[in-house]
Amino acid sequence: MAFPTKKVGRFIPAEKISELCYDYFPELMSEFYEMQSSFLTNGYKTHGNLDISIIELCFLEKIHLSIIRQREKYLDKSLSLGTFFNNCGEIECSETNKHKIVNIVKKTGIPKETVRRKLKILIDREIIITNKFKDYCWNCNSNRNKQVSDAMERDVKATSRFICAITKFLDFKLLQTDIEKEIKNHFSFYFYHFSYCQLQWFKMWQSKIKDIDLIFIAIQILIPTLKYYDNNSNLKKLGLEKIYTVIGKTAPSYSLSNTTVSASSISEITGIPRATCIRKLEKLMKLGMLKKELKSKKYYVNQSTVGRGSLITKETINATISNFSYYLSIVINSLSKNIYNFKN
Repeated sequence: MAFPTKKVGRFIPAEKISELCYDYFPELMSEFYEMQSSFLTNGYKTHGNLDISIIELCFLEKIHLSIIRQREKYLDKSLSLGTFFNNCGEIECSETNKHKIVNIVKKTGIPKETVRRKLKILIDREIIITNKFKDYCWNCNSNRNKQVSDAMERDVKATSRFICAITKFLDFKLLQTDIEKEIKNHFSFYFYHFSYCQLQWFKMWQSKIKDIDLIFIAIQILIPTLKYYDNNSNLKKLGLEKIYTVIGKTAPSYSLSNTTVSASSISEITGIPRATCIRKLEKLMKLGMLKKELKSKKYYVNQSTVGRGSLITKETINATISNFSYYLSIVINSLSKNIYNFKN
């Protein structure tokens, strides 16, 4: 007699996720940049420097992978957020948790001398430890556990919100709270893949403008622009090819007041000092990514047909969607299977 089997949901390939991101570009990409803004804000407020945050992410990615590989020996090994620090203690400074400077440079695209300087800061703060062979390891320091745990909780919440937005278009009945619970239960599995994709994304921008702060600031202006695009039904069918007709002051029926952002509001959201924000915003204007409205002194995305900046182009959008669609496919298929089995 055949035993009945449970239906655990259909498999969603990365190509399907990519299609959704293109079809619902304004809504889903605004949610994506909200997630990125939250992730970068966490890093900046923790370290006061995004290069340091990205370098630490290299170590965390490797730690998550090492924890996952412990399942090869212990099938009942917990990958949860609650056991993360205990798991770190078991693999700390093992061969699977060591980095050389050259590996970090290759992973991030950050120049070697910059990596060397930032590692010294991390060592001084006892976040990274090293030995005479110049191996670098993440230090599972109990003095930082609460701070790191709180940051990870915020990352889980922001990531879950974005995943929930995607699943709405897949006819999955997944609540954000269920997604958060599932990610926390298998934290290292989900955040290894998340860290890998983030590093790929940062490396892409590092190769283009060599300053992640600029992208962090530009995102704050891109989000309201995409939301304005999404809220206007007559603009939704323009597609990626003609998005420049919306993101830019020259667009017909363009409401500038809905898409401009001040240096003060960017500083408040990101934690970057206002003077630094102004300096970075001026650089973004020189690069052609932003323009400034004369009366309000607020900034908006420049996507004019002449001298288009490189903030949102087919190349960067295609790379972003391709990279994170792979991650989302892994996550959504795992979530679908695990949450369904849990509820049934």
